[in-house]
Amino acid sequence: MKKFIGTLTFAAALALVGCGNVTPAAEVSQTATEATTTVQVSTEPTTSTDMMKLIGDRAAGNSVYILTLDNKTGKDIKSVTIKADSEEEYPANMIDEKDPYIKNERRLLYYVPNKVSDVTYGDSDMIATVGYTVKMEFTDNKTAVLHNFPFGDIDEGEIKLEKDIAYLEYTSKESGQKVSTKESEKAIAENDAENDTETVSEVNPDANNNIDAQYIDEPVYTQPAYEEPVYTPPVNQEPVTQAPVAQTPVVTPEPTQAQAADPVVPDNGCLGDGALTW
Repeated sequence: MKKFIGTLTFAAALALVGCGNVTPAAEVSQTATEATTTVQVSTEPTTSTDMMKLIGDRAAGNSVYILTLDNKTGKDIKSVTIKADSEEEYPANMIDEKDPYIKNERRLLYYVPNKVSDVTYGDSDMIATVGYTVKMEFTDNKTAVLHNFPFGDIDEGEIKLEKDIAYLEYTSKESGQKVSTKESEKAIAENDAENDTETVSEVNPDANNNIDAQYIDEPVYTQPAYEEPVYTPPVNQEPVTQAPVAQTPVVTPEPTQAQAADPVVPDNGCLGDGALTW
């Protein structure tokens, strides 16, 4: 009898333990509902290169620069063009103005440097190191420039804008450090502003009215112009020979006999010393 009662007690204990693991249907439903996770839509730019829009034309080759850029300027960009230092003018727009590069959008940039006088899409020789400038025009018609774009040292980066000054943030492939071009872009902008601004000094016309002074004009010395003496060679003149003038001799007529017998008496009536008068 005691053995039977012990068996019943053990069976009751097992039943109680089993009842402790029973979960009501309402609790099961609630637990399942709480375990359900809400899937949020990511606002980050897509990382699939196949789904990205392009800046430039898709190309392949050792000399082609390929990288991803995020537009973090807060504006929509309608034009992107890249000029090498060896070029005089910016080439054509690399995006469609009807499909602007909107803010927070990520795009894949393909850039093929100029090879001397032509551009080769595909395999081409390596291009010598040269500087590049990226010019952007926004939909509000304002422009910004990224100087010394680090092609070859960047795989992906962000374009940012501060007070109309664009700059680039990226991780350097060479050093592995994060790089920002903000300060260098500011320095370039300040230097350009100084070169474009002419210093204007305002002059007060009455500023010298109360000055008790007289200004003496300094004599201006003018150095006489030095003239080289002009040598005039003597003119070689042939001697002029004058022919002698032929002169006709004057013949004095001989006195007549009467003139000889009757001498001429001077006007004073004197015949001379010792003349006789009667």
